[in-house]
Amino acid sequence: MSLVDKTKTALDELRMLMLGAQILLGFQFQAPFQNAFSELSFLEQGVEVIVLCLMVVVIALLITPSARHRIVEQGEATPTFNDFVTRVFLLTLAPFALALGLDLGVAMTRGAGISVGIVAGMIGCLVALGMWYGPILLRDGNGDATMATSDEKTPTAAKIDYVLTEARVVLPGAQALLGFQLAIVLTNGFAELAAPAKALHCLALGLVALATMLLVTPAAYHRIVYGGADVAEFYDVATRFVLVATVFLALGLAADIHVVIGKVTKNPNFANATAAATALVLLGFWHVWPWWEHIRRDVRGRDDKL
Repeated sequence: MSLVDKTKTALDELRMLMLGAQILLGFQFQAPFQNAFSELSFLEQGVEVIVLCLMVVVIALLITPSARHRIVEQGEATPTFNDFVTRVFLLTLAPFALALGLDLGVAMTRGAGISVGIVAGMIGCLVALGMWYGPILLRDGNGDATMATSDEKTPTAAKIDYVLTEARVVLPGAQALLGFQLAIVLTNGFAELAAPAKALHCLALGLVALATMLLVTPAAYHRIVYGGADVAEFYDVATRFVLVATVFLALGLAADIHVVIGKVTKNPNFANATAAATALVLLGFWHVWPWWEHIRRDVRGRDDKL
C-alpha cells in the first residue's frame, strides 16, 4: 500500500471516528436544556458534566491531525503523519469509551434503575475498550515494511483530496454544535437563562455558523471556480479556509461550554475556568502546537544545511 493511499485511509478513519463522536457531543450539549434534566440526581448531573469534558477532549484530539497535516506536513503524505494519526487513535479511544459507558449508565439508570445502570455502563465501557484496543494483540509489530518514504512527492490531486477530507473531518464537530445551538433557543431551559448567558450563546452561534460556512467553502470554491480540476492554487486556498475555521470553532465551542457548565453547576467561576481551559486546549492543539512544530522543523532544517 503506497504512502499516499495510507494517508487517505488514515484521514477516512479519523472521519469515521468523528461521525461517532459528534452524536455524543451534540447530546451532551442539549441534555441540560431538556425538561427532565433537573430531575437527575446531583451525581448524574455531575456525570453529564464529566462526559461533556471528555467529549471535548475527544473532539480536540480528532481534529489535531488535520491541523498538523496542514501546518507541519504542508499536506504531504509522510510516515511521520501516519504514525501521529495512530498515536491519536490510541489516545482518543479510551476517553471515548469512558464517555460512552457513562452515558449508557445514566440512560439505563433512568429506564431500569441504578443497579442496571451501573452494570450497563461498566459493560458498555469494557466492551468498547475490548473491541477498540483488542486489535493491538493481533499486531505483528512489523507494520507495512513496503511503505514508501517521505521522499516520495505527493501528487497535487492527492493533496486536494486530503484537504477536502480534512474539511469533512472537522465539519461534523461544527455540525453537532450548530444543531444544538439552533435547537435550544426553542426550549424552556434557554428561556430561563440570564441575559448574559443568552448573549454569549448568540455569540457562540455566530462563531460556529461562520466556522461551518468556512468548512463548506472549499467544496463550493473547487466546484464553481475550478470546475473540480486539480489545481495547486486551490489547495492553498482550501488550507487557509480549514485552518481559519478551526479558530472560530474553538472559540464557539469554548463559549457554549461556559453556557452549559454555568447552567448545570450555577457556579460562574467554574464555568469561566472550564471555558478558558477549553479555549486553551483547542487552540493549543489545533494551532499553537502545530505552528511550534513547524517552526522547530524549519530551524532544524536550516541548521542541517549549515
